[in-house]
Amino acid sequence: METLNNRRYFTELFLWLALYAVLLISSLAVLDRHLVTWMPARVVVGLVPMIAAFGVLNLYMRRYRAQDELRQKIMAEGIMFGFGATAILTFSYGFLQRAADFPDLSYFFVWPVLAFSWSIGEWLACRRYL
Repeated sequence: METLNNRRYFTELFLWLALYAVLLISSLAVLDRHLVTWMPARVVVGLVPMIAAFGVLNLYMRRYRAQDELRQKIMAEGIMFGFGATAILTFSYGFLQRAADFPDLSYFFVWPVLAFSWSIGEWLACRRYL
């Protein structure tokens, strides 16, 4: 089993996030300057930053698998809480859009809601088990 200590994990995370930033800035520059005009190619260029996102996902999964059972339970409860809370919040907002004419929001708002609620879920699980 691979061991993934905190220093190595955060070093790899920083490298993946730095690559994401470079790919995002490059992708946006290419798209904003209309250097690519063929729509299928623009879609590919727009998705290039997601290469690094898959790297972060792989890193997180490796980190999860390297943890003991208690830490895995805490991490799992955190993501379950985050998923459920995000579903409740996004559905509620969707109903409010229809019922009270709330403005449309970009899908970019979903990730910060998930990340925040996931953090709360892990904090609650840590309080319960540690």
